[in-house]
Amino acid sequence: MAETSIPNSSQLIKYWDASATSKEFRHPIPETLVEKYFPQGASVIDIGCGQGRLASYLSNMGFSVSGTDTSTAMLEQARKNVPDCEFRECRSSQLTYDDNSFDVAIAVTLLTSIPFDLEQRQIMAEIKRVLKPGGTLFVSDLPLQWSTNYLERYQKGLRRYGQYGVFDITDGGVVRHHELGYFMQLMSGFTPLEMETHEVITMNGNTAQAVRFVGQC
Repeated sequence: MAETSIPNSSQLIKYWDASATSKEFRHPIPETLVEKYFPQGASVIDIGCGQGRLASYLSNMGFSVSGTDTSTAMLEQARKNVPDCEFRECRSSQLTYDDNSFDVAIAVTLLTSIPFDLEQRQIMAEIKRVLKPGGTLFVSDLPLQWSTNYLERYQKGLRRYGQYGVFDITDGGVVRHHELGYFMQLMSGFTPLEMETHEVITMNGNTAQAVRFVGQC
């Protein structure tokens, strides 16, 4: 049985607000994949856009980018960093855009920041709703890791939250790493185009394995 209650949305947002000027996010979108799967001049939604790092990258490549986040402080940074892009404050599970609005959706370490199943599944449904038929989904996120340090965290998180892979990080956040079978269930509404694992540096400076998925709506 879990020892404590699930953190609510306001608690999670408070953590990301505090992280807006202290964290560095590094997950890449390789230019080779952009050239292969993102139509030239495509409209892109960056869900969980944070400080606007990827919005800037894609905007500079000629894409029309809109970003969303639940953190006011993150969006303040994004608007400063990329003044030419549109940014909206809204939940990833309740996007304030019409159906079939975008050619491409990206969600980079978004699912890691949403610890529990229900909202994750709602997010994937929203992504499918706002993508045009035939649109592209790009996801990069963190699967379960196999170092002793992470395994100990997962066991503590299981006791505390009742969900293996959900764990506390030292500065107060709650995040999730995903079993690959479950991750693929989340992606099941999309036709797989490409999937691979790769090494990344996390926002706290740790080396980790990430999984990258490209799919079609």
